[in-house]
Amino acid sequence: MKIGFAISDITPELGIYLTGYGMPKRLANAVHSPLSAIAMVIKDGDTEAAIIALDWCVIGADITKKFCQAVSQASGIMEQNILFSCTHTHSAPHTTDQRTIGRTTVDPENKGMEYAEKSIPAIVEAVCQAQRSMQETKVCIAGGKTEAGVSRRGLNKNGLIEGFHADPFAMYDSNMTAVKFKDVQNNQDIGVLIHCSAHNTAMGATPDISSDWCGVMRKRIGEYYQVPVIFINGAIGDVGPRTNKWLESTTMFGYSAGQGDGIKSVEEVGYRAASDALSLLMNMRDFRSDLPLKVHTSKLTLPQEIPMSAEEAKAIIEFHEAQSAPDKLFPREYYVAKQAFESWQQPLQETIEIPQTIVQIGALALIPFPYEMFSVFSLRLRKYGPFKYNLLCSNVNGCYGYVPDKGAIAIGGYEVDCRQLMGKYVLKPEAGDLAVSQTLKALEEMTTHNSE
Repeated sequence: MKIGFAISDITPELGIYLTGYGMPKRLANAVHSPLSAIAMVIKDGDTEAAIIALDWCVIGADITKKFCQAVSQASGIMEQNILFSCTHTHSAPHTTDQRTIGRTTVDPENKGMEYAEKSIPAIVEAVCQAQRSMQETKVCIAGGKTEAGVSRRGLNKNGLIEGFHADPFAMYDSNMTAVKFKDVQNNQDIGVLIHCSAHNTAMGATPDISSDWCGVMRKRIGEYYQVPVIFINGAIGDVGPRTNKWLESTTMFGYSAGQGDGIKSVEEVGYRAASDALSLLMNMRDFRSDLPLKVHTSKLTLPQEIPMSAEEAKAIIEFHEAQSAPDKLFPREYYVAKQAFESWQQPLQETIEIPQTIVQIGALALIPFPYEMFSVFSLRLRKYGPFKYNLLCSNVNGCYGYVPDKGAIAIGGYEVDCRQLMGKYVLKPEAGDLAVSQTLKALEEMTTHNSE
């Protein structure tokens, strides 16, 4: 197996709108840490794949296609074998055409998409440079635990979700996987891959461009080993950064697992993650050069629905229009209802098809989803998947919003409510479970093919 790494700087100019919190006046006026495109190209025989981690919040599905085409044309790697993962920093430009329903203030001039288009040459160069630097490689994989993240769905004393409070007693995916790559010939380190789960939001809503806590982690590890470090975020849907920012209200108190309080929170979480990763990396001994690379492409078919009936939507529309005044802004509920009512006038789309390309490196499988997946799905894939390390990866090759589990939907909260603000349809409650079962089938097909 041959592997190569490369890094390109994709830091935008100051003055650009920063995404993540819907604040129209949050224009970048400083750079806390640069934004990077980190490419890893892997080749084994005739199979070649590229994994690119972008320091962006999300990447739109449409522009992902342009990126894949550009990378494929320059490198010869098949488009379906190219994965664009986002670290999910909320201190980067708005790199998607998607808008939250009713929110018209998000990057109104679409500067984020212009910036994304201008970033294509730098991203392509990172992939080509990684491809040129490929070397025969031996690999070691290790798994452990990290406290970089924590469940962010803490309940208040009335049993309700209130903001993004950390709940240290709730289930979440606390696993960390570290992979080190060495040159077979001279035993020199080539690169490092880290996978774990936590929203990349420790910086909070400051006007600083930042790769957030994962940038601190990567820098610390990279300086230690003098190699590029690629970070792939996991089940971020219900996992926030474990900050020391204190929140208190009349019904709840505790640490924030949503926004941190700037650079201090970024460093707290980043160094904690780096320490956890370094403890895994420093104890690696069993490097192997015979690990196979496999790529499997299939489709997920998930059920979806319009979030309310036509009758409910019509009633909401009529109520708010009756209360309207010339200078009154309608609430989001109105815009959601209006879109739902219009959707009922069109042919019903009962399912959505999502392409999925799984990349296997020996005992490790990178399992991508264009969603912010909840931890229960990651843990189920870890348990029932056929590989030792079955790694769910959120926000890969697009992002269509949150996928909560059925229990979370019953409780409610931001992630559940947010689904109806992201588009005409929402996934049905059983969609996450079906995504897991369909993915497990694809993973089993990979092991079957491997044994033939």
